Amino acid sequence: MMLCAKKKILVVEDDAILSGFTAMMLGRLGYDVAGQVSTVTDAFRQITETVPDLVLMDIYLGTEFDGIDAADYVYHFFYTPVVFLTGNTDFEVIERAKGADPFGYVVKPFTKDGLYATIEVAFNAYCAANPALQKGKEKFLSLLSGDEGYIIVDVRGRVIFMNRYAEHLTGREYGISFLKPLPGVLQMRDRQAGNRFSSLTYSQDITHTAMLNQTHLVAVQSSGGKSRNAKISVRMVKNRESAVIGYVVRLEQVFGTVAV
Repeated sequence: MMLCAKKKILVVEDDAILSGFTAMMLGRLGYDVAGQVSTVTDAFRQITETVPDLVLMDIYLGTEFDGIDAADYVYHFFYTPVVFLTGNTDFEVIERAKGADPFGYVVKPFTKDGLYATIEVAFNAYCAANPALQKGKEKFLSLLSGDEGYIIVDVRGRVIFMNRYAEHLTGREYGISFLKPLPGVLQMRDRQAGNRFSSLTYSQDITHTAMLNQTHLVAVQSSGGKSRNAKISVRMVKNRESAVIGYVVRLEQVFGTVAV
């Protein structure tokens, strides 16, 4: 069994008092606290910028997109294990939470010993399950901090995450774009096939680009009216049951004159 090195934890909790108490308890247990955030968008941003080893995630962070929804992306897209913080042990809630492949549950109110035990078991289970996940995590998170745009979308075509370079290319802020339909955020036209990524075929073209492992040359129109050439590719992401849960859209900016 491979054991992880000691451990940086992100706290995602919208109760400020409980968040502070949890962070203090983690420090006393010997963990580093990567940050304390109260929203899903801040959580995703913190994961990409501080690279925590584990996320403590409150289940109730919103109505349209809650902690369970977020956990699905934290693990399957950012390769980071999640332990849920919850005061609700209803059967329906737990059954739904299981679909996000969490590595444990901490039921509020909790004790220091209970928190420590859950975290240690979660770390060991994560590291032993698939050592390649760590390499995949390091590679993807390093790409997100580079000079290429990345946009994560769900199966409904809504924006779940944008890195800072994607914000630069599109001229649109991530916080405002969260859960917005991708065509309204990433406005583009294909430089080689004029009808590709049109309003009528946009979602279908994104799916086909992923399925066929294609790369297309597009002109990205920013909110300020500036057009930038980029190569677009799309990666499909599946969960443990091999169901598609979303897509990673990659935009590599092309500089200079482009021959079409």
